Amino acid sequence: MIPSQAPSAIQKRYLILIRHPKVADEYRGVCYGQADVPLAAEWEYSLLDALTFLRRLPPEQQPKRVWNSGLQRTVLPSLWLARQLRLGADQDCRLKERDFGSWQSKPWDDIPQAEVMQSHAMLDDPLHYRPGGGETTNELQRRSLDWLESACRTDPSPSAIVAIAHSGSITTLAGGILRLSPRDWTPYYLKPSQSVAVLLMESSASVVQTIP
Repeated sequence: MIPSQAPSAIQKRYLILIRHPKVADEYRGVCYGQADVPLAAEWEYSLLDALTFLRRLPPEQQPKRVWNSGLQRTVLPSLWLARQLRLGADQDCRLKERDFGSWQSKPWDDIPQAEVMQSHAMLDDPLHYRPGGGETTNELQRRSLDWLESACRTDPSPSAIVAIAHSGSITTLAGGILRLSPRDWTPYYLKPSQSVAVLLMESSASVVQTIP
């Protein structure tokens, strides 16, 4: 298990993590990682469930901003969601997807099969394994948790913390907060535009809802 601690929260509050909408069709089957790829057309409709959930939060829990990773597939949705809710949008590169090193921007079919077959080590050896020579799972999780700690310090009120991010950063962040072994992270591999709401407390956290 990756050693990690849930960030301290002064009071109960929601953390709502939203995976970015689907990317453009020409990037399906590509290991795009931190590459800045565009979204598919009409992606806005896929965020309506998340928008409804946020609008129904009590006034004291309404978010003050929508965070994004700085990549356009999270920036555009965060700006859209912020406009709907009349909020600001903030950027933090610690929310980016995993750095896949030499694999990045290559079709999965062009990556040597022997290397792809070793990718299970992202979960089995999170401290050392670097897919394509890129980032370890532990490094990815550490920067994601660092972002959350900063976000809590930026706004210590009960308002929800909302971020549109990536499969890797969301999964490792949720796993770290819930103090789970990487093999138990499966429920938090979100589909595009899917969300998870986590309730943060003084010394623990729990999943409240997964939003389709």
